[in-house]
Amino acid sequence: MSVVWQQVATPDDVDGPLGDPPAPPRPGLVRRWLWAPALAATVALYVVRRTVEDPSPTLEAWLVLGMFAAALVTAVAALVRYRDDQDRASATRGASALATGARSATGTVTVRERRVRGGRMLSGVLSYPGADGTASEAWSLLVRDDDELAPPRAGDPVAVWWAPGSDVVVARYHRAWADDVRRRAG
Repeated sequence: MSVVWQQVATPDDVDGPLGDPPAPPRPGLVRRWLWAPALAATVALYVVRRTVEDPSPTLEAWLVLGMFAAALVTAVAALVRYRDDQDRASATRGASALATGARSATGTVTVRERRVRGGRMLSGVLSYPGADGTASEAWSLLVRDDDELAPPRAGDPVAVWWAPGSDVVVARYHRAWADDVRRRAG
């Protein structure tokens, strides 16, 4: 399950329509296709090893080590591609479920903060009323030092959009909206 944060510019935008669900990120070209040249290198080294007659032990060792390294890169790159494809398919299914059957609720967050270079890494738990009682999702958000919008505080309310069967939850937040909800509730 993934939590997508939308820090909106005005308090009125928090309760506004969800609009188009967030599109899943597309991995880079190298990350998607590194397995292909690595596989080609593995095959080429294998062909060279099989066609060279009576290679020296040093040459044969280098060819075998090269094949092993290229096969290892192929395997790792193929696993990365597989995981990227699985994550993208899950995010696409989640966006589709949000587009057709999004439900909104008001949830709360817990927040832990740690400084990182160029900003703060916030993480915690998002709790909201779901289909089977209260649902809780772990989340993280990088807030850069130059961000104009204030990040969520521990215990702040957030607007949550979720859909049954979806692996994506959208959480919208604005500090003035959260303060207003706290005033009305208290």
